[in-house]
Amino acid sequence: MLALRVLDMFLPTEEQKTGHQMIKGSCLCGKVKFHISGEPYSLSYCHCSRCRKAAGVFSAVLIGKADDLLITEGQEEIAKFTTGSESKFERCFCKECGTSLGDMASGDVYVIAASALDDDPKIRPTVHIHTASKPDWYEIVDDLKKFEGDYIPEK
Repeated sequence: MLALRVLDMFLPTEEQKTGHQMIKGSCLCGKVKFHISGEPYSLSYCHCSRCRKAAGVFSAVLIGKADDLLITEGQEEIAKFTTGSESKFERCFCKECGTSLGDMASGDVYVIAASALDDDPKIRPTVHIHTASKPDWYEIVDDLKKFEGDYIPEK
């Protein structure tokens, strides 16, 4: 056992292998855990009606390549909600504590609720998306780019 631990000290870390630190996340009760191995595309503020209802005025979401997301614990604890055929993503949350997990991975993209991250993703918000859906009483006062609809940057 000691020999394995000593050997682990010499193995390259995720950051050394990829140039990017692994990002870990979990729900409030700890039953759902995940990690993201690659560099995210963006950290965005989403104002779509689904994010507003799940998180408040808007939701900070981390967007990246679906293959970089791995559910490490509690896959069976993730509940999914779809609003119908017009929904591009599924709304995911923990069955036990209700933590919003975002839309997880649909197709080739993940959209994770930044509130579920345990680690700093090392990027900062760059854009507001779905601003056409924001409530009239909320005013965006920063200088970030704004898109009335969806925006997923090309990588």
